[in-house]
Amino acid sequence: MENALLKAKLPPIPWEQVQNKRSTTKKKAGLLIDLRRCVGCHACSVACKTEYQAPLGQFRMRTRYLQHQEKKTLNFLPMLCMQCTDAPCLKACDSKALVKREDGVIVVNEQKCSGDKACISACPYGAIYLNPDTQKAEKCDLCTHRTDLGMEPACVNVCPTQAIQYGDWADDKSTMVQTAKKHELKVMQKSKGTKPQVSYIGLEGWMEQQAKSVQLQPGENEMIYEQGKK
Repeated sequence: MENALLKAKLPPIPWEQVQNKRSTTKKKAGLLIDLRRCVGCHACSVACKTEYQAPLGQFRMRTRYLQHQEKKTLNFLPMLCMQCTDAPCLKACDSKALVKREDGVIVVNEQKCSGDKACISACPYGAIYLNPDTQKAEKCDLCTHRTDLGMEPACVNVCPTQAIQYGDWADDKSTMVQTAKKHELKVMQKSKGTKPQVSYIGLEGWMEQQAKSVQLQPGENEMIYEQGKK
């Protein structure tokens, strides 16, 4: 297993390179999350926290614990930025700090971010937060600093049940697409018309109703992940 802190050992990628990453195959990067395999271990959430040193109580990715009112068993639902094809956050950001790369991944240019929270209000998935230390918006970017070097996102790398797959939706030969062809896929809040590049196997309507946000909401009583500090 790769070191979750590998990012710290990698040379920084200039913003221009991140923004202008080219793909000769018109790559459409995304995730396939199989909820039947998810055991709620939080490995993905913790790895993401560690990779980016996300503030306590705020998340780029979070696994939600859900329970149907008529069932006794728990269901687990990893949530993150859905990398929307028609992203409301892009339209809301007046400073143009949010940029969609050619592979469809939406990244934040912190140099341009004004911290006005317009993108946070616009996101229907609660996937964006304002870092209290930098006053800049932060969100999942599918670990572009890793994937641009041929590695998997941190969450995919640590998942013990392979419930999360990273790949190219435009590549019919990819493992992710081959898996998707065998199952019925659903996206979060399809009615919003955002056309996410993150799809789920086993997603049910009642789950969407309970899990409306990546970030903690007032009154929520869930596990909070904090990386160890020295």
